[in-house]
Amino acid sequence: MNRPHLHLVDTTGITLSPKIASAVELAFRWVARDYPQVDSALIANWAEDVGSAMQGREASLQFPDRYAYSALKGKVRDWLRTRSANEEAAGIGRDLERIGGTNGSFQGASDRKILFEQLRATLNERDRYILVLLLQDQTSPATVAEALGITYSAAAKAIQRVKERIAAILTDNRTQTNQNHGPTKFCETEG
Repeated sequence: MNRPHLHLVDTTGITLSPKIASAVELAFRWVARDYPQVDSALIANWAEDVGSAMQGREASLQFPDRYAYSALKGKVRDWLRTRSANEEAAGIGRDLERIGGTNGSFQGASDRKILFEQLRATLNERDRYILVLLLQDQTSPATVAEALGITYSAAAKAIQRVKERIAAILTDNRTQTNQNHGPTKFCETEG
């Protein structure tokens, strides 16, 4: 597992003092160990914020290790308590199959091919890249954020937008199919 690199600077961009930097790095390791279910990239962002705040009050801090740990742990607990941590983990492949109603038949395979061609034509390049990641079951916003070089929250929003666009395309396809074809009617003879 890659350990996030902490960029420890104050609000003006000056590197933190060694005392504060080591306290924040130690607190980061402890909190990441205590909360393995929380994305370490989020903890790293909060650790950087804590370090920046601590630098401004370095002279008044008697125990920077304890302060950094308590502050960082408090940020994680607040995030967990406000339900910001709730994510729905669902593989998009299963979602597409459920929504699209596909099966293993030749018709199902043809429908999937047409669907993915429509998705490719409709989605922009970034959305297609996110779709590829989602199809590989890399549904974590942290994975998408790292791949695209964006923040965790931006990645979570991008994933949600892609899923909404796909759902809109699927809904539109179902509506068009039902309107164009309607129910099958057999020839009826009178007599």
